[in-house]
Amino acid sequence: MIAGPTAILAQNLGRVFEDASGRVTCALQGVNLEIATGEFIVVRGPSGCGKSTLLNLLGLLDHATTGQLWIEGVEVGRVRPSDVARFRRRHLGFLFQDAGLIEPMTALGAVELPLAYRDVARAERTSRAISALAQVGLGAALEAQVADLSGGERLRVGLARALVTDPSILICDEPTAALDEKNSVAVVDMLKAHAAHGRVVICASHDPLVIARATRAIALDRGRIRLAEVAA
Repeated sequence: MIAGPTAILAQNLGRVFEDASGRVTCALQGVNLEIATGEFIVVRGPSGCGKSTLLNLLGLLDHATTGQLWIEGVEVGRVRPSDVARFRRRHLGFLFQDAGLIEPMTALGAVELPLAYRDVARAERTSRAISALAQVGLGAALEAQVADLSGGERLRVGLARALVTDPSILICDEPTAALDEKNSVAVVDMLKAHAAHGRVVICASHDPLVIARATRAIALDRGRIRLAEVAA
């Protein structure tokens, strides 16, 4: 079910890799996909099916070999390479499976960092980071060192960092992998709420909880979309 205006449109999207010996591997091919604002999408499939490649293309962390991709009405293939990072910071947020945090920092500093890149005033970015950490249940861990946090706590700091910029498109890789059931439910609820506020959330996940709560589940097999279903 399309929830609102189109946020992402992919037409015949593909990605081919060539190694040093000239061997060509087709990681993704012929992907046609439309994602609307308000959708919470889960991408699933076996290892090597193309999930990471698709997320990297949608997140502008890699470029397509074939096809076209529009994000927020902009054909990203026409964006100058020097402007891609700026476009990505403006529209996209990321939650990686390992959280991707810088260890010699506090939890508060890690969440403030993307706001500093956006030249947000110090007082405002601290206030917003404190609020984001409270939202993920870590309001009492502001000064905790990232290196001392558990895997689940690090992932929740990563989620706070992703949400603090209020991205229009949030891309997640196995967002509940390091969490217990209680925290998994809380994280999925936050992701679903973010989408419901007119945003887009795209997750690669094998977790039945994530799949059950998604707007749509997209199944990949050998680089192609094999199934797109509306959640019950």
